[in-house]
Amino acid sequence: MCQRQYKTEGGVSVTAYRNPSVHGFYISLFVKGGGMYEDEECSGITHFLEHVMIRNVNHIFDGKLYSMLDRYGLEFNASTFSEMVQFYVSGADVHFERGADMITKLLMPLSLPRSEIDAERRRVKAEIRESDDKSSLSSFTAKEVFSGTSLASSIVGTGRTLDRMSGKRLEEYRCSIFSSKNIFFYVTGSFSEADIASLCKMIDSYKLSCKTENRNIAPVPRGFFNRSGTVHVKNSDYTMVRFTFDIDMSRATVAETDLLYDLLLSGYNSKLFIEMSEKRGMLYDINGASERYRNIGTLSFYFEVKAKELAEAISLAVDILNSVKDEKNIDCIKAGYVDNAYLLYDDIRELNFTFAYDNHIMEQGYNSIEDRKARYENVSAARLAELAREIFLPRNLTLTVKGDKKKIDTEHIKAITGRLI
Repeated sequence: MCQRQYKTEGGVSVTAYRNPSVHGFYISLFVKGGGMYEDEECSGITHFLEHVMIRNVNHIFDGKLYSMLDRYGLEFNASTFSEMVQFYVSGADVHFERGADMITKLLMPLSLPRSEIDAERRRVKAEIRESDDKSSLSSFTAKEVFSGTSLASSIVGTGRTLDRMSGKRLEEYRCSIFSSKNIFFYVTGSFSEADIASLCKMIDSYKLSCKTENRNIAPVPRGFFNRSGTVHVKNSDYTMVRFTFDIDMSRATVAETDLLYDLLLSGYNSKLFIEMSEKRGMLYDINGASERYRNIGTLSFYFEVKAKELAEAISLAVDILNSVKDEKNIDCIKAGYVDNAYLLYDDIRELNFTFAYDNHIMEQGYNSIEDRKARYENVSAARLAELAREIFLPRNLTLTVKGDKKKIDTEHIKAITGRLI
């Protein structure tokens, strides 16, 4: 089975990857917009628009959306990322047309009264208030790694920026990013050709512009690939450290960066976990993140540790990173992508996001699970070692720490990370 490409008369891309063996459908509407494309004055507008648009659909259905979702067993929700928004609806295949009708209502103009927009504004402000994002090491790190660019800001914005966003401003913004070239639909699960034709007809019943086309090219901060080695410390009563490495995504594929990340951080035998937790008990868990755009990206990991063991933990992490620069120390585990490749057929949600993200956001260009499987199968231990030698260097590293500023010897830590060669 392969995905099939469709184009509506209005120029909107619809991609369908059908599996008649399952009993549900999953329709996503992706919009290429997010914090990466926002300026400081409108920071958070995409996330706020996401919230308001769900409320707008409820308004279109005369306030009956949520009771309809329960009645028909459907899920309808959305998530905003730095580079995109995903709206989705899913349920039993007998309700495909009903779900398609709901999600295409997102293409309608905003018709909410001001009181409804203000209610959603209060909800988002509560989300900001209740989040620990302001004090997190992740937020602190983003401000250092992406300093001077839109990626340094929070996706949700601030109360001050939210207050500037009127219904008129939101509708203008919606019209600009809901361009036929800037949105696409991805459909997985069980459905017929008639279902896809019906979805395309619904999409074409709404008028869209064709002006905006975002390409997932991130702003490159000053100092990217040329870090100073400065250790950035945020005062705290506990100790946590985060390694963040710059990546040139023009020199690496999604498959290669996935496998390098997994080698260090995923699976039962990941090197950082085994050495730092399982063998030495310096920490209980270690987490990471891979942030990728078409031009640049980052690979990061972070952990909490005793204050007195901070330097030792950083030194051990440096030794592990240096070790994977030699292919003899790399066990290139691919089972999750190769042996388990066809498990994606059984998970229409994961298949939907994976193929939409890889092919339409990151433009990887594969057409089937077989194609994707081959991408991972062809990555060698030698290639991962080469990639590690390119990435795990002081010039690519931003090291951020939460802890007692008075007791953290930043020069000693800088000397340790300088051993990345």
